[in-house]
Amino acid sequence: MLPFLYKIAQQFYTQYGNELYRYTFVLPNRRAGLFLQKYIAEIAGRPLFSPAMLTIQELFASLSSYQLADRIEMLVMLYNHYRKISGSGESFDDFLFWGDMLLNDFDDADKCLVDAKQLFRNVHDFRSLDDDLTHLTEDQIAAIRRFWTHFMPVEGSEAKQKFQETWKILYELYTAFRNELHEKGRAYEGMMFREVAEKARDKEERTWRTRSYIFVGLNALTPAEVMLLKHLGNLGMADFYWDYDSPPVRDPQNKASFRMAENLARFPSKFTLQAGDVQYEKTVVELIGVPSAVGQAKQVTRILSRLIESGAIPDPGEAIHTAIVLPDENLLLPVLYSIPQEIGKINVTMGYGLSHSSVASLVEHIALLQQNLRTRNGETAYYHRHVKALLNHPLVKMAADGEAESLKEHILAFNRIVVPQSEIPDHPLLSLIFTPIAQWQEIGDYLHQIFSHLYQSLTMVKRKDQSSDVTDAEMHDGEPEEMRAVDLEQEFIVQYYKTVTRLQDRLSGAGNMTVETWFGLLKKLARSISVSFSGEPLSGLQVMGVLETRSIDFENLIILSMNEGVFPMKNASGSFIPHTLRKGFGLPTHEHQDGTYAYHFYRMIGRAKRVYMLYDTRTEDVQSGEVSRYFYQLKYLYNPQFEISERVVAYDVAAPESAPVTVTKTAGIMRKLDGFLAGNEKFLSASLINNYIDCPLKFYFTAVEGLSEETEVQESVEADVFGSIFHRLMEIIYNRYKNRTVTPDVLTGIASDEVYLTEILEQAFARYYFRDEENPRPLEGQHYLIGEILRSYVKQTLQADQQFTPFQYIGSEYRFHAAYPVRDGLTVNFKGSIDRIDRVGETIRIVDYKTGSGPTDFKEISRLFDASKSNRPYQILQVFVYGLFYLMENPGTRVSPAVYYLRSVFRDFDPSICHDKHPIGDISIYMEEFSEMFRSLLKDIFDPEVPFSQTQNQKNCEWCAFKDLCNR
Repeated sequence: MLPFLYKIAQQFYTQYGNELYRYTFVLPNRRAGLFLQKYIAEIAGRPLFSPAMLTIQELFASLSSYQLADRIEMLVMLYNHYRKISGSGESFDDFLFWGDMLLNDFDDADKCLVDAKQLFRNVHDFRSLDDDLTHLTEDQIAAIRRFWTHFMPVEGSEAKQKFQETWKILYELYTAFRNELHEKGRAYEGMMFREVAEKARDKEERTWRTRSYIFVGLNALTPAEVMLLKHLGNLGMADFYWDYDSPPVRDPQNKASFRMAENLARFPSKFTLQAGDVQYEKTVVELIGVPSAVGQAKQVTRILSRLIESGAIPDPGEAIHTAIVLPDENLLLPVLYSIPQEIGKINVTMGYGLSHSSVASLVEHIALLQQNLRTRNGETAYYHRHVKALLNHPLVKMAADGEAESLKEHILAFNRIVVPQSEIPDHPLLSLIFTPIAQWQEIGDYLHQIFSHLYQSLTMVKRKDQSSDVTDAEMHDGEPEEMRAVDLEQEFIVQYYKTVTRLQDRLSGAGNMTVETWFGLLKKLARSISVSFSGEPLSGLQVMGVLETRSIDFENLIILSMNEGVFPMKNASGSFIPHTLRKGFGLPTHEHQDGTYAYHFYRMIGRAKRVYMLYDTRTEDVQSGEVSRYFYQLKYLYNPQFEISERVVAYDVAAPESAPVTVTKTAGIMRKLDGFLAGNEKFLSASLINNYIDCPLKFYFTAVEGLSEETEVQESVEADVFGSIFHRLMEIIYNRYKNRTVTPDVLTGIASDEVYLTEILEQAFARYYFRDEENPRPLEGQHYLIGEILRSYVKQTLQADQQFTPFQYIGSEYRFHAAYPVRDGLTVNFKGSIDRIDRVGETIRIVDYKTGSGPTDFKEISRLFDASKSNRPYQILQVFVYGLFYLMENPGTRVSPAVYYLRSVFRDFDPSICHDKHPIGDISIYMEEFSEMFRSLLKDIFDPEVPFSQTQNQKNCEWCAFKDLCNR
């Protein structure tokens, strides 16, 4: 393969030799200039002065009298002119979106040398077209007529009327905006192009700093570029070389040839380059479908390894003839991590985007924090999720780890949905971050202070690392790996600091703007900035975007994201100028974009020997899983020129049948179980017994290993907290009548005392939800609604209790601790808390409250222990356990169990537990059979030969917190 740029270098070095430095080469991008210099050096074989290398944009900038203006500064300038001309009070936030669109439209209009007055022609001048045709072509006149005919009349269409009102001022806005830029010596790129092109058209004399301009590898020229190139050609100061060797590019039916005939006719070459490559072998094209974006990057590893093994990359340390092309630059990091170690050098042309850095993610968290400020009790408060996101950020943890952990624990301990300013720890960085911002003008200094503190903290970390002992394994190029990471973080912070400064300076005249808009602009600005990777650009494997490949040829190409809509990219650029007018006036449309992308693709693969195309096969969300149209064109239109193969990478995602999980009771586990024996500190309970019946493995996780679900801030009142609040309400209500008789009048009086119920509701919420018992507060919003639901449950429970009046209330939350003998040598600690105990006649009622619904009847005691039944009455087992231990402490007592299901209290409900539909008036009748089964179960728990195994009833796993641990 003889690269296009090599042929250019060969021709011009042969022609001009040592005089080559007097010429200037104009190329599509800087990377092409570097490769051209490399080829000249190789051909010369000795030192010589290099010719100048410019991009087309740099050429126009060098010939213009203007300096390129900052885009945000231009948006502010355009906004001020818009307000003045339109008299609108529209905020900068509302203007920003379409202001950005107008800048693009003005840029297009100037690059295409369009008569802006005619383009933005007022609809009221529509009929004057008959009298004023001097500056318009027939296509332009037809386009204007077609468009405005559709838009007239406007009556009954608010959208059309609004558009016309805005359109009326566009020419005046365009003129005023350009005039101010001109006065300041600034310009947007299109304005610079128009100035240079018009001077060329007028044949204005100037001093040229080169003998001749040699235009190499260009394709889609704007009218402004065409005018300058014609002028230089007429002066005899230009030569032109086009890369149209690829057969598909020369195909008139291919959009890639959109500009070919026109360019070759207008701008012929002085010299004939060496003939195009004679293709003795077809280009090998392999299409690889991968059901993952990152999975494509992993395939890069295999492809590169195969190329090395086959000798297609003869020297892995200098793989400069191989390129990885990323239409989707979000895959940069996965690709870099996937390059095999044999590849010695890597050159990344696109740099590392500032928006991907850790400081960028910190700024995003800060933006969310400041955009969602709350007020609580007269002071600023912050939403807990935004606070925790900041506290968990690596840079914050590095600088304030202790205070960050302390605040996270405080948020969980007191269930802080919003964190008031007064509860932020006294640490310099946290004090800076948690400073409320009211106006966008404050943000610049606010972020500068945070960045300065982080930079100093990283410097301290670096000094600490320098003074510590570091092993050879931790060194890279003579520097500790940790220090290299710190250096990188500091560089990102410096770049972000500069970006904030630049934004703040440019927005000085923006007027009204929200904090959200300011942070949005910062994010947009950060996306346009990249931190360059250091290294030799002309050695090693090349990793580049599509536009960086222009005019450069490679033997091996690996192109990722070959999906329709990604390559070629969908036309997502907005414009205020309707498509009809854009087309009529020759402004760029999606057809131009299609032709440009097609040229890039076919030129890129034109001299390659091996091309690997990877695409994402997934069809989810907005992804179609469709391969790019370019592959189908190769397959069906140009098949004879390529050796094409296709394959799809399939991942075996079928989950293997999970082996049952069992935990053998080793000596260590038995020692943990011994902690439940009498005389030790651990206790079994009714709920743990239910856990064991439902799933012995769950019992192992919770009781033996002490595992539990991660504690989180509860933004709503969950079922467990709802139950705790209800229990507390009933406890407070009945504690006033301890050891006293409760009559119907008493219950009616409690239910009608709304002030009292409100007071105890606030107390219960403060204890179990707000976790701040000393400071009860009025319930608001969602909490008020849940409080009203609880109030209704309390009233209905009191109503249900009337059927048992008069009764004597004995106590609530009756706690017991007992040693239960199982067999000789095995006595187990037990504890529990009985929700309520009262006396009805001669019977003691043991009452348990349940927030859900459930059975109050059972047929056999064995059903209470039968884990195979999905509807096992575990609630009844619980009150039986309570009854067992109450009788141990109070032998000879007549005990009746009852369960109050809150979802059932609004019906004709009897909470008494029944055996085969007969209310249990004395639980002792059932205790012998129950105790026998209860002891048998406890023997299994402490039997070293019986492992903790998974339940066979998978319905028990649906809501289990540990189902992921055992692959359920």
